[in-house]
Amino acid sequence: MVELEDLALRRDYKLTPSFHGHCDCGSTLGLLRADNTIMSMCNDRYCGKRYPIVRFCTHCDAKYTFEDIDCVVCDVELIKLTEAEVTVEDNQKLFRRIARKLKEGKITQVEHNDIRKRCEEEIEICRDIAEKIREERQIEPSSETQTPKQ
Repeated sequence: MVELEDLALRRDYKLTPSFHGHCDCGSTLGLLRADNTIMSMCNDRYCGKRYPIVRFCTHCDAKYTFEDIDCVVCDVELIKLTEAEVTVEDNQKLFRRIARKLKEGKITQVEHNDIRKRCEEEIEICRDIAEKIREERQIEPSSETQTPKQ
């Protein structure tokens, strides 16, 4: 499973609330907190009709309740994208680690070559998966270079 921090960086949608403008009786609506949620309520004291506030995803237009903060439809694709990109980053880190181990004499050249070949294959597969998802969602490629820690 991917880390929430990695997933949050790649979210390309928002759940925006949709408010009713006027009540069926023609009166304006105000906000009301009732039943552990926020609703719209008619300002006419004889009508008092209540309307739920819904949220729509800006990417796929899926409908959610006011309390929902994540789009279930979009998150499936973003989780796949995040897993692919994090796997690429992890394999690039593994390249650096095995190079150090080879210099230190902890692994042989044959082991180094085997690990490197497996990593390169996995990176290629994950980059293809990430590219397909980016094309479908029309997302710009994220920076795959690591920033140095200070």
